[in-house]
This record gives sequence, C-alpha cells and structure tokens, in this order.
Amino acid sequence: MVNCGRNFVPDVEFCGYCITHPSESKINFRIQTRGSLPAVEPFRKGLNDLMGVCQHVLDTFEKSMRKYRAQREEEMQ
Repeated sequence: MVNCGRNFVPDVEFCGYCITHPSESKINFRIQTRGSLPAVEPFRKGLNDLMGVCQHVLDTFEKSMRKYRAQREEEMQ
C-alpha cells in the first residue's frame, strides 16, 4: 500500500517497507525524495491517506452489517 501511494507524490523517487520478522511489531520504511523535500512529509501524507482509506472501509463494513441485520430481523418476523 505504501508503494501505491508514491504514485501520487511526484517528488517521491522510491518508497518501500520491510517487516523485520513476523514475531516483531516493527516495520522499516525507506522513502527517497527528489530535491530538498524531507522524507517525513510524504510519509505523514501517506499515513493520513491510509487512515482515510481504513475509515472508509470500516464505515462501509458497518453500513453493510446494519443492512444485513435489518434484513435478518425482517425475515425472522
């Protein structure tokens, strides 16, 4: 998902990540930018965009669950 996000930021030359080990809760990120843009700026933007995507998925899921439960209640009556 991080690699997909770099397509929207023209000043990012490379973006990648690796998980050090499945048993560890650590992720290493590498962001290489063009010019004088600090890597922290596209990193923050990417995280904010990811939070927006996650919120949309959660909202869509909850809406579908409400609809499903309402249909089940109608069928039970």
